[in-house]
Formats: sequence, C-alpha cells, structure tokens
Amino acid sequence: MLGEAAARRRGLILAGVATVLWSSAGVFVRLLDHLDVWTVQAGRGAFGGLFMLLAAIFEWRRGRLGPRFGLGSKLAPLIVLLAAGAMTGYVAALRLTTVAEVMVIYATLPFVAAGLAFALAGERAPPRTLAAAGLALAGVVVMVGGGVTGGHLAGQALSFAMTICFALMVVAQRRHRDMSLTSINALGALTSAIVAFSFAPREPVDVVDLLTLALFGLATLCLAFLMFMEAAKHIPAAESALINMAEVVLGPLWVFLFFAEDPGWPAVGGGALVLLAVLWRIAPDLVGATRGGSLT
Repeated sequence: MLGEAAARRRGLILAGVATVLWSSAGVFVRLLDHLDVWTVQAGRGAFGGLFMLLAAIFEWRRGRLGPRFGLGSKLAPLIVLLAAGAMTGYVAALRLTTVAEVMVIYATLPFVAAGLAFALAGERAPPRTLAAAGLALAGVVVMVGGGVTGGHLAGQALSFAMTICFALMVVAQRRHRDMSLTSINALGALTSAIVAFSFAPREPVDVVDLLTLALFGLATLCLAFLMFMEAAKHIPAAESALINMAEVVLGPLWVFLFFAEDPGWPAVGGGALVLLAVLWRIAPDLVGATRGGSLT
C-alpha cells in the first residue's frame, strides 16, 4: 500500500501526464491535415476504442464492472451515442478552427454541466458557480466575436456541441454511478469509428499515417483517460480540475511551437477570462484540499 504522501504524488504525476496527452490532440490533427476528417475520426476512434475496450475487459475480468459490463443503466445506449458525438465533434472542430478556440470553449464544461443539471434534474448551482459561469460566458463571447470575422463560427459551434455532449454525460454519470466510463468511452469511440468509416472515402492510408492514427487514439482516448481516472483516486477533485486547466494553455502552445498556428487575440483574451472563471470557482475547494498537505 502506498503511503498518503506517495499516493498524492502518484496522483499529481498521473493527472499531469494525462493532461499533456490530452493537450496533444491538436498536434495529431495538424499532422493528419492531408487526410479527410472522416478518415481521421475513423482511425482515431477504432484504435482508441479497441485499446479502451481491452482496458474495460481487464476491469470486467477483475470484477469491477459487474455482470453487465458497467452498462446496467437504461440510459447506457444514449450515453454511448453522446460519447460518440462528442468524440466526432472534437476532431471536426479542431479541423475547422484553432486549437485555442476549441480548448477555451471546452473549458466551460463545468458551467455547462451545472446549467444542464439544473434544467434536467433541478440541481441548483451555488452562487459562486453562477458568477463564474457568467465570467466564462463573457470570455466565450469575446472569442466568438473574433470568430465572426475569422470564419471560425462552424468550428466554434461544433466545439460547443461537443461540450454539451460531454456535459450531458457528466450529468447522467452523476445520477447513474453504476455505469463504467471505461466501457462507455470504449463503445462510444467504436461507434464514432463505424459512423465515420461509412462516410470516409475509400482511399489508401500509408503506414506512417496509420501509426499516427494508432498513437492518436492510444494517447488521447485511452492512456489519458485511464491515467486521469487513476489520479482521481489519490487527489481531490479540485486539484484534478486545476491540473486539467493546463490543457487550455498547452494545446494551443504545442501547435504554435510546431505549426506556428496563431490563435488570435480574441481567443487569447476570451481564454484568459474562461481560465480565470474556472480558477476562481475551484479556489475555495483547492484551498480546503491543500490544508491536509502540501501540493508539492
């Protein structure tokens, strides 16, 4: 058994590595720009889904998923479809707008989830969450205003649709905790791959692209998720959320360094407001979590 300090350190490291892996999605999409979006999604979903399915089978054999493979809820098919839609929208959005804009809109996920939880389940959000959501909305408005002239509205719309799908998954998971997100994401990825393959042109994919797609799926759909879920067992949710915020910065940074992709000032300004909103919202929880021990 790990001691408390060692377990905390393990959680911080795993959450950090998971965030770096998630932030690499934009780099993979830019490396595969010469392929059509359906081929990219089919490859990413197929490889990522298969890797995730192996992880789910491993958990099931160890008795962690129950007799129904973690899919006991009647909502499971709907949530699988939401996962597939979110994964497909993510890749398409990265092709239609800058990585920075996609990351900024996705960073509003906690506030979108809070709004949907209120609308669908009557869960009232704390005043601090509502105030932070207003600030985050202002950031998105600043960014979208720049998208009107930059021609990125389609990508921004897909980013928001993807965020809504993820938020609905969060709300459903909270009400049906017996469901396994490993199984849900595995089946969602494979569903998105099947749908994308049906639209993809039947053009050959060379070995380098095939390996890139396999690494894309493994890193961003499987390893990042499994590491972050393991990290969540050892560190408070507030700290996980704080570390995950780095994705909003790292994602645009990688494509700027490797592809000189300029996010534009509206995305930078809007992103700063969204990050400030999220950080301000989780600050009290973060302070409470660190009273029991140092972040270092």
